[in-house]
Amino acid sequence: MKRLLLITTLSLSLLLSSCTSCNPFSGGGGDESSQESTTIEESSTTTQTTQNNPNQSDDSNPHSSRVTDQLGGQKTETSGALSGKGDSSSKPEESSSKPEESSAKPEESSSKPESYGKPEESSSKPESSSKPEESSSKPESSGKPESSSESSSESSSTPEPSENEKALKRAKELLESAWYARAELYDVLVSEKFSSSAATYGVDNCGANWKEQAVRAANWMASDEPVSPNQLRDWLDNNTQFTSDEADYAMDYNSVDWAENAKLYALDAIDPAGTGWSLMMLGNVMFGEGFKSEDINTGLATITEGQWKQEAIESANNNYTGQTFVDFVSDIQSNGGFSEDLAIYGAENIGIDWYDAALNEAQLYLGSVATSAYYVKDYLTNTCGYSDAQAQYAVDNTDFASVAKDIATWMDMSYTGLYDLLDSYKFTAEEIYEALKDQDFTQKAINLGQGYGKGGVPYSQIVEFLLADNFTESEALTGAANSGAYLSDDPCYKDAMAFQKSNPGCTEYEMRGALEMAGYSSTRAYYIANIIFNAAG
Repeated sequence: MKRLLLITTLSLSLLLSSCTSCNPFSGGGGDESSQESTTIEESSTTTQTTQNNPNQSDDSNPHSSRVTDQLGGQKTETSGALSGKGDSSSKPEESSSKPEESSAKPEESSSKPESYGKPEESSSKPESSSKPEESSSKPESSGKPESSSESSSESSSTPEPSENEKALKRAKELLESAWYARAELYDVLVSEKFSSSAATYGVDNCGANWKEQAVRAANWMASDEPVSPNQLRDWLDNNTQFTSDEADYAMDYNSVDWAENAKLYALDAIDPAGTGWSLMMLGNVMFGEGFKSEDINTGLATITEGQWKQEAIESANNNYTGQTFVDFVSDIQSNGGFSEDLAIYGAENIGIDWYDAALNEAQLYLGSVATSAYYVKDYLTNTCGYSDAQAQYAVDNTDFASVAKDIATWMDMSYTGLYDLLDSYKFTAEEIYEALKDQDFTQKAINLGQGYGKGGVPYSQIVEFLLADNFTESEALTGAANSGAYLSDDPCYKDAMAFQKSNPGCTEYEMRGALEMAGYSSTRAYYIANIIFNAAG
């Protein structure tokens, strides 16, 4: 039995020697042959031990381990050379499991020595031992596991980013999506639980140009709603954390279309009802808000005439306190800054009918003062404050011919006297004619004569006065005759009778001369002499 075991051992040794010489993974050299003899001895010992203890684990077989080390070690290197990393070393058990099978069945090996009697066959088939080479020469087949293992290896070998690096990365991300002032970006990083030092590192190394960030903020703000230069600066100063220098830079280098903003600002200003903006007032406000003159003009030109008229009406509603029309218009001009035309338009369109009001005012005035259209219009415009158009409407709708007739009827005056009076009142010729054509001027002379008579005026003097008032001779004599004065009581008449008595046969002419020499007017002398000589005739 021992002899049989020895023969088997030698055969196995020769076979292994043949495989080793053919094995492309063996390094060759004298040291390896000495290792082979040692391996044979160890194998023999192991075989004996295995027979004595068949239950012993195969992993204790040092040869098996050696072969496994050689194959497995070569695969690891090859795989490492292909992949650049020793990732395939995670699979040594696959290659080491094969020798275990051969050592697990020693009985078969010893019972069939003839299988080892053909070393040429065994040595001519290196394919079975070259499978590790096949495996190592096909990185494609192991590509996916290697990729997985590479990621695993990288993740395990790449150091965790520091907090500073994380803060820097986060700062750059935030700046990609929105504008930030330095202090604002710092606050956001701190709010996201970065330490103060990491947040400082992030904002200091993110590469941001804070002045350009301020420009970015200014452009964003102006694109959101109409804004004036002063409003934008105020927003940068009070609603962001940019420095004064950064805000200055933003105001100088932003890309805001201020002309367009001026248009929107102006339209937005007059949009709410009840504002009452005038062109002057709104222009002054826009100038105070920092707009340039050319942008202000552009903005104001956007507002239509109809919109300005509506603003004038709103200003009128805000300013009316019961004042006269002209004062009302003046208040709209001074308080609202509107032109006279727009102020009048506003005053005329707040629901008060100023034309009818002017007409009513004219009627009230004529009830106390009879006068012509000229003076009524003057009263309405200069005293009551109505517009020229409103006053003209009032006089155009008043019958001044009737007013003139009333004046003529009330006044005891001659035709000439009344005509001159009405003309001085600036009644029209037509109105005067209509007023005088039906007047009784003889009665007017009588009315006056009676008045003179009651006042003790002598008869002849009444005639004189009536004639002086441009009554006709007939009207004057009739007026004196109906005055209640007696001719016999007239001093002029008495002197005339005395002259005739002392100068019998004197002529009328001589009597008139004598009366005039006595100081009587030529008119009285004429009428007294005429009465005496006509009575005598």
